[in-house]
Amino acid sequence: MNVVGYIRVSTQGQAKDGYSLKYQEEEIKAYCEENSLNLVHIFRDEGISGAKLNEEALEIDRVSLQEMLAHLASTQIQYVVVLNTSRFGGQIL
Repeated sequence: MNVVGYIRVSTQGQAKDGYSLKYQEEEIKAYCEENSLNLVHIFRDEGISGAKLNEEALEIDRVSLQEMLAHLASTQIQYVVVLNTSRFGGQIL
């Protein structure tokens, strides 16, 4: 089963402490390996708030999230793996 991962830290503090991108990536890779999932790619946004929304353009200013959504529309990916659903944060348009 093909999956992609998504990781995000919302502050520079999170990027350095505890819930770092590296930690999230390692956990996602381990989960996929344990569950025989084919991890195709991990999309990452660093230091970007889940609530950072461009209301006029009706889009979220998270480049990797937008890239992932476009990728999902054009490929055979069954699931997105995240360490915690809070990594999506805010609204997803």
